[in-house]
Amino acid sequence: MNNRCTVVLEAVEPVAHGDTLSGIDNSTNVRLFMRSAILYNGQGVRVPDLSENALRSVLFRRTLHDQLLRALEIGQGQLSQATLNLLYSGGSMASGAQAPTNEIELGHRVKDLYPSLDLLGGSVNDFILPRSRLRVTCWPLVREYASLISLLYPEYVAESEKVSIYDLLSEEVRTRGTGDESSGNQMLYQYEVLAAGARFLVELTFDEWTPEATRSAATCALQSWDGFFGGQNRQGRGRMVLRDNEGLPDANIYTEFVTGHAEAMKAGLLDGSLGTGRMLCV
Repeated sequence: MNNRCTVVLEAVEPVAHGDTLSGIDNSTNVRLFMRSAILYNGQGVRVPDLSENALRSVLFRRTLHDQLLRALEIGQGQLSQATLNLLYSGGSMASGAQAPTNEIELGHRVKDLYPSLDLLGGSVNDFILPRSRLRVTCWPLVREYASLISLLYPEYVAESEKVSIYDLLSEEVRTRGTGDESSGNQMLYQYEVLAAGARFLVELTFDEWTPEATRSAATCALQSWDGFFGGQNRQGRGRMVLRDNEGLPDANIYTEFVTGHAEAMKAGLLDGSLGTGRMLCV
């Protein structure tokens, strides 16, 4: 069984994705694009790229759980805040929590009933679920990453060598209200974007023992994703499409799992037990 598959994301609108250094160690007023450290031409540099953590959240966690709540017909206000935190941000342990002695058993029972949590992991009130099955790696298909990409996916090297990522990087200027009538209630702000046409190779790696329904959930997420990533979505920024999907599992396995376990999944979310008989999210 193949434990790795790849997709290519292609931007059809410029992508805005803010770096954590902006406002902390940034000598300009421009919101910098996300950057990672790489060795290029013998020097350590910070090069624009996409955050894998953000990709996991946007492409998989948010998409799968939006879809799950629709499928289970769970509406706004029906779930506890702790359950929502688990679904949409991975949750957090309560302060001073004392983990139960059977936390591993409970964790696996949760993951058996909810393939999305098996795929992505998370924390309930008292303990952290067993580790997630999915690892996400992303490389922009640009010259700066070509030598690294060649080690794993030589078929993408020729494309990567065609353009530098800095040829794709530019700045956009927008206005926003300030509440100050004397200044016309407008303030300029700038942020970096990567141009439409930028492409990103995304590798999905599954744990060796990942169940079929969990693998399938990853495909279901990609097929259900709304196609937007990063900031400035209200202006259409970050619109992407999926290209060159290689080796993705069958999405129907996950949807059939949800249909067959809908009653238990819904009850476990509504009462916070997640199907274990113990209140885990309260």
